[in-house]
Amino acid sequence: MTYEHEGTRRIRYEGGAVFVPVCLGCGRFIIPDETIYVNEESGLKQQPNATCSRCGRVEMFFEGFLP
Repeated sequence: MTYEHEGTRRIRYEGGAVFVPVCLGCGRFIIPDETIYVNEESGLKQQPNATCSRCGRVEMFFEGFLP
């Protein structure tokens, strides 16, 4: 098993959502939004939550929730 983002910094939001701030399109580090949107019924909303200098508005790689 390979760990593509091992050793990469993580972004943790209030509520415990953890993301890897890397563009899934080009692999560059991206600028995460200050807040993310969570729907209590279904979890995270599927929408762009960061900005890549090459790709524009993108979604970050979601790792999961930590307590």
